[in-house]
This record gives sequence, structure tokens and C-alpha cells, in this order.
Amino acid sequence: MDLDQLLQEKLGGISRYQWLIIFALSLQPLGSSFMGQTNVFFSAVPDYRCSVPPLDDPNIYPELTEENITTLMIPPGESCYRYDYNLSKCNGNGDLSCLSNSDPGTMECDAGYIYDDTYFEETTVSEWDLICGRTTLDSLANSMYFVGVFIGSFIVGPMMDWFGRKMSILILSVYSTIIGIILAFVPSYEVYIGLRTLLAIGSTSCYLAYYTYVCEIVDNSWRTVVSTLALLVSAIGHTLLPGVAYFLRDWRELCLCCALCCIPYFFVHFFIPRCPRWLLSKGLEDEAKKTIEKIAKSNKVELLDNDWNLVVKTEREYIEAISKQKKYVIPDLYRPPMMRIVSCNIIYLWFVVSLVFYGLTLNVGTLAGDPYVNATLNAFVEIIGYLLFIVCAKPAGMRITSSISYFLGGICCLTTMFLAQFADGNEAMIEASRWIAILGKLFASMSFTVVYQYTVELYPTVARGTAMSMGSMSARIGPIIMPFTLQLQQAIPWLTQTIFGTLGLIAGATTLMLPETSKEDLMTSIDQAENFYRRNMRIIAKLFRKTEVYQSESNDDKKPSTSGELKEGYVFKCDDEDMYLYTSKL
Repeated sequence: MDLDQLLQEKLGGISRYQWLIIFALSLQPLGSSFMGQTNVFFSAVPDYRCSVPPLDDPNIYPELTEENITTLMIPPGESCYRYDYNLSKCNGNGDLSCLSNSDPGTMECDAGYIYDDTYFEETTVSEWDLICGRTTLDSLANSMYFVGVFIGSFIVGPMMDWFGRKMSILILSVYSTIIGIILAFVPSYEVYIGLRTLLAIGSTSCYLAYYTYVCEIVDNSWRTVVSTLALLVSAIGHTLLPGVAYFLRDWRELCLCCALCCIPYFFVHFFIPRCPRWLLSKGLEDEAKKTIEKIAKSNKVELLDNDWNLVVKTEREYIEAISKQKKYVIPDLYRPPMMRIVSCNIIYLWFVVSLVFYGLTLNVGTLAGDPYVNATLNAFVEIIGYLLFIVCAKPAGMRITSSISYFLGGICCLTTMFLAQFADGNEAMIEASRWIAILGKLFASMSFTVVYQYTVELYPTVARGTAMSMGSMSARIGPIIMPFTLQLQQAIPWLTQTIFGTLGLIAGATTLMLPETSKEDLMTSIDQAENFYRRNMRIIAKLFRKTEVYQSESNDDKKPSTSGELKEGYVFKCDDEDMYLYTSKL
């Protein structure tokens, strides 16, 4: 009997005590999830123009409105240039003879910039003038944030194994709070980039530790529900952030507020038990038993010593077996020929969904309308996307659900591009472009949920963790290059959404190459997975008939060859149904 069986069959399933732990832990990601979406507001670009003193000084030219100044001094459609008048001759009192040159030419802004404060009092862009020839610096800051996310993904796994899930959450929460507070008072943009990278390491890792804990505190029958709830908590945080940003329109104030949002978690941390599964893996059975007894008591049942002893015995045997197993690394996922195809596909799917998801998130500032309303809608559709996955995954299956979500996301991106490109001032087309872009975020959210679950089901137990790590790594590459992809639309307005849409359509097509897994038991070995792929990816499997040599580590199911010449030390392995042949080392 393992812990899942004990919780499900003997202790009555999920208890009120487990729900209490899950909701108490949710205080952490509800606050820390703010920080992952603050790029939308930190990097917001207000409308701007060249500063033209003394014309824009109301004490010298009180009669000039903003519209007058723009008409007189700014070339149509330009923000980084002004007309080349000698403004030193302008002396006020309504005298505009200094602008008498009929063909002044244009010049770059030489006296700084004036920013519209209708929506934002101060952003990193307006504070450090990250516009015109300095836009790459803003892209660099957003890219480095996801470099931090990439680093955090490496750190959090060993950290959880060494210190446990609960302690990792606390350490990373304290770390993120301290870095976030310091970030709110940075003196220069260079320091800002460095601290944002460090902050990303902590905030993302903290969420992964939380996600792992809540999935491990319940049995496998509740794991899908709880994991989806964990995603919903993050989406709720993303939805609440625009409301906070609406009242705190200075990026420093918003940063400080987000940093302090982790503090409520500190008050409940010490009432949360350490994860029982981790305790069992470390041989701390007595402490794990106390937590399981509380779960049993909450369900009004008794934990029997015999049942507990069976769980401890099973866990020890499992740990011993794991220690003797081959440790798979990412290159091992490319040795079996069919798994190689699956792995290349999975890497592409993770890369695309991450690029499009975060690209549409950060690109919300370019949509027509109120940026706070757009950001709220853009975040709220994440919740709908996660719920839509729950509704669609079971009847449609993982393969079709994944393919459709990628296809529809790609179509939304391309439709948004066409509407924006050919709107030519048509308000209806501009508004339609805005809503379809937000709809694209819904399907990107759905795709993100699907790819997590699909990757788990596609790989065998011995390589599942390695496969998830591979997918997570490829997912980090997308957001790292994403800010520079968004920057392309400043020169070529239609290019960014075209890239997103095209990649999404290709992902929808390549997903159809993968096998359906929704009605299959989870696989355990590489050989079992390779045979499963061959049975369910028939067309691709034919390409590898009698051509690929896969040196398996397993000796299971070896069958003697009846024909064909083999290299010494190899035997043919046959699929019973379709006789697909590949070789396995003796």
C-alpha cells in the first residue's frame, strides 16, 4: 500500500484539513504572482513627444494647448523628432515669430521628452527614457527577467529536495520580499535590470515549490483538480493586479506593494505541516505520521498502525528501487527513434506556448482602449482557459484539445494582425482586433495547461521528470526572446502577430502527430513507451521500420528473430499487433 492508496481508500479521500492547508498556502502565490505580470505596467509606454521649451512652459506660453504644440512642433506620425526651429528666439507673450521658417526640416529630440500621464504617472520607460533609440534596453530588462526564471527553474528542484517544500516556500518568499523592496528604490536602470533578474529567480521558484506541495498533499484522484486550482490562484492574482496598478500608477509604488504582498503568508506558514511525502522520502516517518493522523481525524476515521507500516514499507522499497534505477538525462529522450520524434515535438510545443502566452501578456499595452481594462480582461481569460481545459480534455482527448487550442490561438493572432493592419482608422475593426487578441490569450492559457498534462502522460515514469525539465527549459527560451520579437512591431507593425500566429498553427498541426493518451494508463518504462508510440503513431512508425537501431537498457519482452541479419549482440523486438521491428541489445 502506498500513500495514495492510504489517503484514497482508507482515509476517505481529501479532507477539510487538506483543503485548509491548500487555501492557506494559496496566500503565497496570490501575492507573488503579481510580480510575474508587473512587466505590463513597469514597461508601459505612455504617449510621448519631444520636449520643446519654452513652448511647453505654461508660464511663458499659457495660451498654447497640447494640441497646438503638437501641431506646431511635431511632424505627423513622429514622436522621436521635432521641427528644426531655433527655439532660443521664442520669448513668450504670444510671440511665435521664432517659428516663421516655412521649411524647417526635422531633428531628433534635443531637450528630452514629455509623457502623457493620463494612465501612468511614472514607468521605467518614462523615468529612464527607454524610447526611440533606447527601446532595446527595455526589451533587455524584460528578457533578463525570464533569464532569471530560467535560472530559478534549475535551482528550485534541488532546493526542494534538500530543504523540503515548505521551507523552500518560506526561504524564497523572504528572498523575493527583500529583493522586491530594494527594487522599488533602485537609483539606476542598470541596477534595476540586475535586481529584476534576481527577483525572477525567487518569485517563479516559489510558485513551483507551492505547486509541488499542493499536488503532493492529496492523493492522485484529486491531483488534477488541485493542480488546476493552483493555476487558478495564479490567474486570480494576475486578474487583481490591474486593479492595484490603477490606484498605484507609479511603478515604484506598485513594486513596493507587490513585494509586501507575500507578508500575509508569513502569518500562516508556521501552522502548515511539512509535506508528508517529502518527510517519508527523508526517513522522517514519525513526523509524516502526525500529519496523516490529522488528515484522518478531519475525515473522522482512524489511521491504523498496520496500514501506516505498509505505507512506510512501500515507500522504503520504492526509494531503494529508485536508487538502483538508471538516471535518465535529456539526451536519453532522443535515443529511441519514436521517442525522439515525440521529444522534438514537445520541445516545440512548450517553446511556442510560452512565447505566445507571455508575448500576448506583455503586448496588452499596445491594444486600443484603457490599458487597465485590457490587462484585467487579458488576465481574466486565463481563468476561463483553465476551466475550458477541464471541460474539453476528457471528452475530446488530450491530442485534439491541444491541437485545437494551438490552432485557435494562432488564428486569433493572425486575425488580429489583419484587422489592425487594414483598419485605417476604422473604430469597429480596431475594437474587434482588441477583443480577438484577448481571445488569443484565452487559447494560449488553455494550451499551457494542456502541454503540462500531455507531457506527463506521454512519457514513462522513469523519464517523466526529465521530460518535464526539458519542456520547462524550452519554455523559458520563448519568453527570453519574446521582448525582442515584440520590438519588431515598432518597425514592421504586422510582423509580431504574424510570427505568433504562424508558430501556433504549426504547433496545432504537429500536435496531431502525437498519440492520444487520455484513456491510457501511465507508462513505466522506455520500452513500453516506445511500443506505445509505434502502435499509435503508425504513419511515422513506418519510417523507422528495420532502419533504426535502439539500444534498450531493458531485457523485457525479447523475442528471437526469424529472419534478417542482425549485428552481434542484438535481437529483433516485435510489436505483437503490427510487427513493427526495432532492435534491442541483449
